Amino acid sequence: MNQNRARRRDRRRARRHIHAPRHFNTFLRSALGPTLGWLFRIETRNRQLVRDLKPPWVLIANHACVLDPFMINCQIPAPVHYVVSDSNFRSRLVEFGLGLVGSIPKTKAMSDLETVKNIVKVKASRGIIGVYPEGQSTWDGHTLPIYPATAKLLKALKIPVVAAKVQGAFLSLPRWARSYRRGRIVISFDLVYTTEQLKAAAVDEIYDGIRRALEHDEFEFQRQSMVPYRGSARAEYLEIVLCVCPHCHSIGRLLSAADMLTCEQCGYRVRFSARGFFESDGGFPLYHDTIRSWNLWQSGHLGRTAERHAASQSCDPLFEEPRVIVKIGYKSSPLEPFARGRLQMHADRIILLPEDGAAPVVFLLSDIEGINVQNSEHLEFYARGSLYRVTIADRRGNSYKWHLTVRHLQSLSAGARAASGDSSGA
Repeated sequence: MNQNRARRRDRRRARRHIHAPRHFNTFLRSALGPTLGWLFRIETRNRQLVRDLKPPWVLIANHACVLDPFMINCQIPAPVHYVVSDSNFRSRLVEFGLGLVGSIPKTKAMSDLETVKNIVKVKASRGIIGVYPEGQSTWDGHTLPIYPATAKLLKALKIPVVAAKVQGAFLSLPRWARSYRRGRIVISFDLVYTTEQLKAAAVDEIYDGIRRALEHDEFEFQRQSMVPYRGSARAEYLEIVLCVCPHCHSIGRLLSAADMLTCEQCGYRVRFSARGFFESDGGFPLYHDTIRSWNLWQSGHLGRTAERHAASQSCDPLFEEPRVIVKIGYKSSPLEPFARGRLQMHADRIILLPEDGAAPVVFLLSDIEGINVQNSEHLEFYARGSLYRVTIADRRGNSYKWHLTVRHLQSLSAGARAASGDSSGA
């Protein structure tokens, strides 16, 4: 089956050409630009830079929401060849659409030589390359860590680098939301590096330059602007991001409705306001007034809980999902059904218990690579040479806590191995 998937993948890749017809791009900008500008009240700063700069050059941007590539591209008079997660290419229809805008497929959280080759081809054809150095959109409105490989890529390309900082997009269309809110979005362009500056700079200096150019905290920005982001059901599906109650510390018991987020375990509740801040409700203390603050705390809490669970050597799972759907594939190849069942998180492994009574499937954390959450609900990772996509049957299920916990346990294990190596070397 693996050989058949590989052959199908190779045939699809052979047919794929990185090309964006300029007339089609002009049509998209003419159709989408005014609509997006009106819906989200988009403002631009230093737009003349991207109008005057001659390709080839690289566009880098912070990834605030699913639509920000379109918002940015509508400001630029030439096609932008964005590096896009290869999961988007699994549908033939979506693959066709992404092909029309010259998108470059990339496997999330893993190195990909084919992606680099396609980027070099775009440079050779004097195109614009669009890169999101975070690799995924933000969960809490703050810029995610930058992938170090981005700095190496820019150093190797040696063409100008322009940053597009997007502010207000996270509150306009949060990653977890099912509807948009109308407020204000500001897109600012800045020339980060010229060709000469890239040649002279070290990779570490380029990395720091990227980080400074893109660093953004939505809620610090909002504290100064205080723009209302109006929309219905503002808190709906917020439990896709926030999964730990700050009052009773229970995991997976938060439930959203309209503009309220409530803990089913202890009754703790907060209101999510139109300006994007939490307000206390029901006489409870306000532990966190922003999603960012809450997420930082819950990430630390999940890490400490995972460490204690690992130290206890308990046979019980740390947490589990009662109903999941698992598919298997590889990179941009179409996914195939694998199993349905129950998923358990243990200190050193993930266990899938198929509902048809088949033998449990064990994924050792040491074998898992490239774990990420695709869109807001699909947990994806590579193990034993295949991609596994886990979808929680409950639409309000939280895949993000699996990602955070696995990454923390893997980091803990790597630290222990390093300490052991230092000790033995001494």
